[in-house]
Amino acid sequence: MTTFDANGITLERVREYVWEIPQEGDMRVPARVLASEALLEEIKDDKTLEQITNTTHLPGITNHAICMPDGHQGYGFPVGGVGALDAENGCISPGAVGYDINCLSGETEVLLEHGRRVPIEQLENRFEEEKVMVADDELTPSSIRLFTERDGATVYEVETETGDRIEATADHPFRTPDGMRPLGELTEGDQVAIQPFQGLPDEEPTEFTVLSKDDFADENSQLLRALTERDLLPLKSTDDAFNRFLKLVGFHTGDGAIGNDGQTWFYGDSEDLEAIQDDIEAIGFTASKIYERDRSHDIDGNAFETTEYSVRATSKAFQKMLLELGAPDGRKIESDFTTPWYFNRLADWQKALYASAYFGAEMNTPAAQHDKNLYCPKVSQTRTADVADAGREFMTELASFLGDIDIETNEIERFETDSNGDHETVRIRLGIKNDSENLIRFFSTVGYRYNAEKQRKSIAALQYLKRKEAVIDRRLSISERAKAMADGGTAPAEIKAEFDINERFIERSIWSGRSGRPRPPADFPGFEEYCESVSVRDDCSVRTRIRSIEPLGEQPVYDIGVTHDAHNFVADGFVVSNCGVRMMRTNLTYDDVRGHEEELVDSLFANIPSGLGGGGIVEAGVDTIDEILARGVDWALENGHAVEDDLRHCEDEGRREGAEPDNVSQKAKDRGKNQIGSLGSGNHFLEVQRVTDVFDSGVGEAYGLEEDQIVVLIHCGSRGLGHQTCNDYLRKIEQQHKGLLDRLPDRELAAAPAGSQLAEDYYGAMNAAINFAWVNRQLIMHRTRQVFERVFDRSWEAMEMELLYDVAHNIAKKETHTVSAEPHSADGASGVEPRVDGEERELYVHRKGATRAFPAGHPEVPDAYRDVGQPVIIPGSMGAGSYVLRGGENSMDLTFGSTAHGAGRLMSRTQAKNEFWGGDVQQDLEDQQAIYVKAQSGATIAEEAPGVYKDVDEVVRVSDELGIGDKVARTFPVCNIKG
Repeated sequence: MTTFDANGITLERVREYVWEIPQEGDMRVPARVLASEALLEEIKDDKTLEQITNTTHLPGITNHAICMPDGHQGYGFPVGGVGALDAENGCISPGAVGYDINCLSGETEVLLEHGRRVPIEQLENRFEEEKVMVADDELTPSSIRLFTERDGATVYEVETETGDRIEATADHPFRTPDGMRPLGELTEGDQVAIQPFQGLPDEEPTEFTVLSKDDFADENSQLLRALTERDLLPLKSTDDAFNRFLKLVGFHTGDGAIGNDGQTWFYGDSEDLEAIQDDIEAIGFTASKIYERDRSHDIDGNAFETTEYSVRATSKAFQKMLLELGAPDGRKIESDFTTPWYFNRLADWQKALYASAYFGAEMNTPAAQHDKNLYCPKVSQTRTADVADAGREFMTELASFLGDIDIETNEIERFETDSNGDHETVRIRLGIKNDSENLIRFFSTVGYRYNAEKQRKSIAALQYLKRKEAVIDRRLSISERAKAMADGGTAPAEIKAEFDINERFIERSIWSGRSGRPRPPADFPGFEEYCESVSVRDDCSVRTRIRSIEPLGEQPVYDIGVTHDAHNFVADGFVVSNCGVRMMRTNLTYDDVRGHEEELVDSLFANIPSGLGGGGIVEAGVDTIDEILARGVDWALENGHAVEDDLRHCEDEGRREGAEPDNVSQKAKDRGKNQIGSLGSGNHFLEVQRVTDVFDSGVGEAYGLEEDQIVVLIHCGSRGLGHQTCNDYLRKIEQQHKGLLDRLPDRELAAAPAGSQLAEDYYGAMNAAINFAWVNRQLIMHRTRQVFERVFDRSWEAMEMELLYDVAHNIAKKETHTVSAEPHSADGASGVEPRVDGEERELYVHRKGATRAFPAGHPEVPDAYRDVGQPVIIPGSMGAGSYVLRGGENSMDLTFGSTAHGAGRLMSRTQAKNEFWGGDVQQDLEDQQAIYVKAQSGATIAEEAPGVYKDVDEVVRVSDELGIGDKVARTFPVCNIKG
């Protein structure tokens, strides 16, 4: 085969495993793909080839843009891409080092914790303080780990058949029945997930002291101490604990009881009581288990039985807080309680916390009144006649709040009831007006809390009413157009032929002088019929179809990333989404480890922080973080986390010269300071492996590797600090070098011209982030040594746990290479002045998901390996093993001293979670291959399942055949921990 067609891109075979996309148009150089035909078949299925072609447009790019055998689609620059850009006349691109972004328009409203919504652009300066709602097995709050912004991206408006709208870029993922899919892959008629509860606009509450120690002056010191130790006194209106108390007080007012000896009871369904347990414990108190008992009832001669569920708190301090905050004491029918004294001082969203919890306890479930109309949601209380005025005041205050947020209520009803024996009683009732638009406002902004059944039914009601209103709007539009056509002289037959609607409707529109809005058609389903056809998930999301996708032009766009494993968040009601390696050898054999696998994986998982959030082995202050950024592993050595030999076996001895801590933003430092010594998430992992094969005994001996030996592979990077640094400089580049950006085919390639101040600043910041990553891996290795000491009861020195090598994966480095710099077009479009072939030149070599692979004799290879070549570590999937290579003799000529860095993904993480179940993957690996895996969640394991990756054997075979990275040894997993 001399050519390969890949979805409209033709590659020409240069020689075995080398394919070229010829230079044409504005390309400054050709693009090359190093792959077998089998790998090309996998590479062609995404945007890899388009992205490597786009890379050739970067100013100063030299020789070729290169895609490694493990290449796959990234953002702007493909993962597995290598580009060498002239350090004098070229540029440096953060996107070509590694960066992810999907975007929404700035006015997109994000659903936050406690029923608040806020435009995403307003989160920039406070995202780390907020929690956004994630749609997973349930609707749950998640911390936000990053905020991104970029200018001038093309935005599209998506509208659904129920009238939901959102503005997003083509690459922003949306939840669909087939998992998360980019908007660019969706069309009219496709289904997307909607979470219709919008909440209320976020507003900063007026700060005031709700309760202080003075309110508990008559209580014993033990109770006061219990509240003080939990930071509940003083309790301010801006405290998170206060917001949780608001919900608890509201629900308890409806379905709670005050018992003796500090017992505070809540009654409800078991599912709802779990949420109450969570809030009680979040405040700092202990909730009981959920109790269950059968109860017999007899109402008007009708006997029946129910199961009652309850939960209690037994703390007298908790009970006293609830009472002081307005929960009624004693028999509610005889109590004169109203809304709490502070209610009218609260922000609307705080009032909604109290009201919605009360409605969850007491308001009726949405139901059909007759066919297509819903009953008015009502809430009522029975009070004795002497306190009935307090009951009316309670309802009046709720109605006033609802009116303030444009929800209309009916007149408050008051009517006599049967006497309770000792007292005359009065029933007081408040109802929500049941016209569709009013109910939509109520269900989407207030609704029900602590009652999942009512909440899910209200979501179904919301979607039903929105769909009904959309159908009525369409019929009204047709009616008005038909009348206008008739007034203009168009014959009735022509008018009827114009619209896809029954002819009788057209006739009434033309001749009957229709007034008001039309009714839905006769075949429109009733509410109960609709509920049978719609599925509301536990996270309160439902499916709806896309009506239209329309381009809106370019505008600034924003994105956030969450710490939750679901990697999504709710925006405008839609569910949307949001390194390097080292190997340590030991003198242990596989037999030494057998029988200890579970103990080892449990201990590693317990002692090495992982996941998206914070938490590391050490936490650093301002001075310490600056030292780490400036000095790298030197800092670790000085502080007892490394030995001299570790530095000698690390790329650049673990310290990048030219690192500039001052060029790293405070926000990036703040994100990194509590993550030092942590794996992170995604494809980052720590794996204990055994050497199964040694292909080159001489090099294997130089590397200290032999068959059946135990080694440890650590794959992770610079955590949030590196990502924030990349984000910071991309934004600066977009602002300062827009002219260059406008000339590139993809804005994700945003680059700063070589020699500019911004290029120098970014390079200094990136070097500092590299130092941080080396320290991060060093601390993980140090902790791993300690874990092995405890598990195997001997010192790490006795086990010869020594660093084999540490090499960066995502990096741009100034290196000197021999280049072919003649122009590739008549006008010198390469961006490099003509020079003779073979001239040495300083270049920014960008390796994104590629690894350095310098051959024997290169001066930058550590002394211990200079005679054989630099070690190259290629991680594979959890079930396929990894490789150790050495830098090949041809790497300098073919790839600027680079090779692949892993197996390369075949499918996205979202697709992986749809196709694999983490628990099954974990069990299969243990049962079939004796590989023990532990992770923060099953979703994480599914994302990294063996079937998600290309065949690492094929990737390494191509590298070996090309002579850019030669096979030395193969390893296979024993146990693995993941972020």
